[in-house]
Parts: sequence; C-alpha cells; structure tokens
Amino acid sequence: MLDPIRSAIAGAEQGIRPTKLPAVELSDDAGRMELHIDIEFKGGVMLVTASGTIVFDAASRLLKQVFETAAKNGIDKILINTLAADGELAVFERYGLGVEAASYLSQREMNLNLAFVGTPPTMDGFGVRVAQNRGVVAKTFSTPQEALKWLDESPK
Repeated sequence: MLDPIRSAIAGAEQGIRPTKLPAVELSDDAGRMELHIDIEFKGGVMLVTASGTIVFDAASRLLKQVFETAAKNGIDKILINTLAADGELAVFERYGLGVEAASYLSQREMNLNLAFVGTPPTMDGFGVRVAQNRGVVAKTFSTPQEALKWLDESPK
C-alpha cells in the first residue's frame, strides 16, 4: 500500500524531489478505508490533505508516515489539512496522538513546524496542545491560508 510513497522517498534520496506524491489510503485491520492522504511539496512546505474518516490508528499511522516523508525530503514545515475529513476522536485518543507525535519526533531528533488545519469536532486543538506541552512547534488553524502564513513566518 505504501510502495508509491517509498519509491518517491527513494527518488528523493537520489536527489529527485517530486512535487506531488501518490495518494495513500490508510485502512483498519479489516481492510476498510479510513483515511486517504495526498502529499505535495510547495515552496519548502509539505502539504498533506486528509480525507475520509479519522480514527486513532489511521491518524497515528498518518502522522508517522508524514514525519518520515518530511525527513526523507529534507522538509521541516508541514501543513496537515483535515477539512475534508470527518470523525471525532475521544479525548484520550487526542491526548494519545499528541503524546505519540511528540515522542516520535523527540526520539528522531526532528524539529518540525506543524500547522494543522481543521474544525471541530474532527480537529479541536487538544492533541496539538498536548504535543506543544512536550516541546513540539505546532499550531491549529481554521484555514490553510492562515496556516501557510504562519509557516512562512516561522524561523526554520
């Protein structure tokens, strides 16, 4: 399922930087499609658009795949747009995503600027706040334009 992403990452390691990676579908254990993500690169920013239904396991895999792709492509500014997604995670799941993201980034010594775009109930900012409290530079926005402005003004 992730072979197109892995081949694009391999190309990036050889100095070939795609402007858009193939879409990826993240499924649950039963094979039902939960999240569909598109990744493209514009002006030093990795733009990730998620659609479908957000559930904890798929969201966790999405974040790890996004972080891995950013590292392989030398990107430190990421916009994750969830406006086309639906679903609502429980408070403990949002907390868990924030902790997982912060731990993953810390263990790999990755310093990213993360802009999350979404609206309640799919995105309420709690998981982002949890990650911020653990040293992650992240912020929640209601529009991609606001998020891009913040990323453009960030020092990295």
